[in-house]
Amino acid sequence: NLSYIPILLITAFHESSVVKGLDAGADDFIRKPFDTDELLARVRSLLRLKHSIDEQEKMLRQREDFVSRLTHDLRTPLVAADRMLSLFQQEAFCEISPTMKQAIAVMIRSNQNLMQMVNTLLEVYRFEADKKTLNLEKCDLKEIAQEVVSELIPLASEKGLTLKLDTHQLNQLENDPGITLGDRLELRRVLSNLVGNAIKFTDTGSIEVRISETSTTDQDTVIIEVADTGYGIAPEDQTTIFERFRQGKNKRSGSGLGLHLSRCIVEAQNGKIEVFSERGKGSTFTVQLPKKI
Repeated sequence: NLSYIPILLITAFHESSVVKGLDAGADDFIRKPFDTDELLARVRSLLRLKHSIDEQEKMLRQREDFVSRLTHDLRTPLVAADRMLSLFQQEAFCEISPTMKQAIAVMIRSNQNLMQMVNTLLEVYRFEADKKTLNLEKCDLKEIAQEVVSELIPLASEKGLTLKLDTHQLNQLENDPGITLGDRLELRRVLSNLVGNAIKFTDTGSIEVRISETSTTDQDTVIIEVADTGYGIAPEDQTTIFERFRQGKNKRSGSGLGLHLSRCIVEAQNGKIEVFSERGKGSTFTVQLPKKI
């Protein structure tokens, strides 16, 4: 990429030429006849602006490089620790007491949570640096949702919650009901994150995953809704909840990366993600994906 180059117009023409020049991308202008000191002062001002912008771009590149190196370097010891802790738990080295096994299980969960956070940060970096490659294929969202729900039902049951999947609104007479062209792994990541969050922030009641379709003159759309009966989200948080590192006010809020990554994934596949929530009455996260991209 070319670095920023400031442009100063020198003109003897009427006002409209100045407007056209500035609209075309010029940074400043001076009219003839001009004072030499004024011209040099304007040049110095633009050079200071260029220096400031160059420094900002340099800091941004350094930050991105730091994030990339940090996430890559952190993964290696975390993976090694996870494998070693698993061996301890399996008594590969020696017999251990039940109390020690419980302690190791806690360490394993903490290590895996940290590894998940690092993986999420790395994925966010890839999307924002435009270094993420999506593997587009025909994806059956009903099948993906069934997998995610089956995987997370035990977690919901531990809290006494009902987790169910509703696909009766899909038009079974239509060709490829619930099918979209997308990256299966990434779409599964989005759904796992949304359902996992719903379980995390719901103490009583249920979580329902609904899949439906809608048709307009422009395109056919597959809609995924994850509705819960949890705490709900404050109106002021709903406008920023998908931004990077934006945490809600709930004490259980995580790093603020999961929903941001979900939005990156959905928008990269020409979709849209929204939230509808009312305090004390739960939340519904809606993902809309085109049937054809």
